[in-house]
Amino acid sequence: MAVLGQADACACLGEDWRRLQATADPLNPFLSWEWQWTWWEHFGTDLTPVWLTFRTEGRLRGVLPLYRDPDRERTLRVGGGLTLSDHLGFLAEPGWEPQVAAATVEWLGEAAPGTLLDLHFLPEGSASLAELQAAAAAAGLPVAAAVEEVSPAVEVPSDFERYLETCLGKKDRHELRRKRRRLDQEQPGWRFVTHTEVGRDVALEHFFALHRASHPDKAAFLTEENRGFFRRVAARLDDAGWLRLQLLVTGGGPVAAAFGFAVDGTWYLYNSGYDPVAGRWSVGLLCVAEGVRAAIAEGMSRCDFLRGNEAYKYDLGAQDRALHHLRVGAAPGGPAGGPGGVRP
Repeated sequence: MAVLGQADACACLGEDWRRLQATADPLNPFLSWEWQWTWWEHFGTDLTPVWLTFRTEGRLRGVLPLYRDPDRERTLRVGGGLTLSDHLGFLAEPGWEPQVAAATVEWLGEAAPGTLLDLHFLPEGSASLAELQAAAAAAGLPVAAAVEEVSPAVEVPSDFERYLETCLGKKDRHELRRKRRRLDQEQPGWRFVTHTEVGRDVALEHFFALHRASHPDKAAFLTEENRGFFRRVAARLDDAGWLRLQLLVTGGGPVAAAFGFAVDGTWYLYNSGYDPVAGRWSVGLLCVAEGVRAAIAEGMSRCDFLRGNEAYKYDLGAQDRALHHLRVGAAPGGPAGGPGGVRP
């Protein structure tokens, strides 16, 4: 296990990281180079990188991009930000997960004794959660896991009408169709468009405006620093072919927006917003439903609505998947870290 502790050294890992993520099955987009390095560029100034890299025969087999915060020198967390990232853990080539986990735990016990590995948002069933727990137990290190969030998702068939019939309950199916008819009647000619039609920068500014308008908490979340991050990461996700930035447009202009990405057969709805003035047409829900329709048409087999238990996710057929908070080791004075952040 090698440790990269300088930003310049981390920057040089990009080619190997992308080669590694191309092997992942499936790829966690929040552990992609595009997401992690963009986050580091924007928010890593006052942090110390502790990027653990595992290689055999010169090939990168796994990476865990940790960092130290000066306020918590004895705590290590995964990059990506607790208010910005939804699924975290390590990235590993298939078949190498046990070795990556074992090497991580060995390094923690030998090179960083007294340090707490404080990992948030590890998906239920992920190798990161299972293998790190097993490796810590085998090494005799303290380990504790608890559910801290949910990430509702739905497996979708290859046809939208079949999705409505098989994934939604009768009441939710009826309500969605009723809302769609009302929009058709009162806003004839409404459209669902993507950033490829109107331009990424234009669509992103519409998303910002609609996100801010949705709720005061969302407005507070969209700081200039966060907007800069989204501009940069949107460009990189777009270059990778993953960005899905979508707008519901009526005669008066865009009234709802969805910011997401499609990776390895899954459409991830990262965030959304809508104009409250148009709320009587349920444009927020319908924009997401149209996102599901577009994902199915594109051949996606899963729609993940990511962190949070908002009611609309269950209206659209999602079922909870637990996200775990995992602590390995113990800092002096007992566990540190606290709860993960909330993303509006």
